[in-house]
Amino acid sequence: MVSEIIFGAPKNQRDIVAEIIYDAFENKFESCFGSDKGISLISKHLRNDRTVIAVSKGAVIGVGGLKFEGKEFIDVNFWQLLRELKFGIFRVLFFGWKFYHKVEEKELLIDVLAVVREMRGKGIGSKLVAFIIDLACSKGCEQVKLFVTDTNKKAKILYERMGFREVKAHKIPFPWSKIFGSSKVSEMIREI
Repeated sequence: MVSEIIFGAPKNQRDIVAEIIYDAFENKFESCFGSDKGISLISKHLRNDRTVIAVSKGAVIGVGGLKFEGKEFIDVNFWQLLRELKFGIFRVLFFGWKFYHKVEEKELLIDVLAVVREMRGKGIGSKLVAFIIDLACSKGCEQVKLFVTDTNKKAKILYERMGFREVKAHKIPFPWSKIFGSSKVSEMIREI
């Protein structure tokens, strides 16, 4: 199924990578960026050294967006957002702050993990997570962290099977809970 896992989106597939991420986290990104800007913004600002891609027969089938050593998988600053979104920046500030997670030293955060809809349930997410855990080990990290909503039960089961444990449940306050369709997020870690 997965022929290889690589760093960075191939130039001719950056939009596809952005679409996969956007599709998996549509509520999150549409609320932050609006439906017309999200995919192009993600595509334009992906960091190749913080994005892992599962490829099969030359096509991208899965994506992991990582945050470690103070850098995120989407590299965009306030002024770039302001230039590209104009007044839409207020939307990002209002909705996006809820998804900002600080990463400690010696920690790697899986910020997004997404698989093409028709390929889900075929082990691609497991292979991406295993690759990311190996990467964290090679970088001297002591743990891998991620957040999963209470509505994404299959993902939580996958993470538990791969050695993650819930360390804290975060309640999502109103109006974000209504907008994102979830009332709780589990913070999970895997010690290395």
